Amino acid sequence: MNALKTLKAAYASAKVRATTAMITALAAPSAFAITKTDLTQDTSGGKTADDVMTNVDNTAQGGATLLISLVSVGGFVVVAISLYTLYKASKDEREKPLSAIVGLFIGGLMAAVGTVMWIMRNTVVGQ
Repeated sequence: MNALKTLKAAYASAKVRATTAMITALAAPSAFAITKTDLTQDTSGGKTADDVMTNVDNTAQGGATLLISLVSVGGFVVVAISLYTLYKASKDEREKPLSAIVGLFIGGLMAAVGTVMWIMRNTVVGQ
């Protein structure tokens, strides 16, 4: 019985080693295909730090716009859920509508921030 366990363990170990060797052999050509980098040459293509910072700024603006849009959509969803909860509370006298009223307030504020910023961007800034 002990010999059978030893044989199974040896088989499993050999299988793992063979799999590792196969993966290494398959991955090696792609590792050797990487070209060497000459650190003495300018590979920036004429870009300056100002260009890089402009790209970072544009990316940050896009991320902030996305975040504000998601908060606005979340606010409208919270308002819709709160209105449904308020409707349910009006049908059933046992349920308290306080959470729905708080949800309406919070959701309205969330939706208002994004909406006001969108209106300001489109009218005042003119983008």
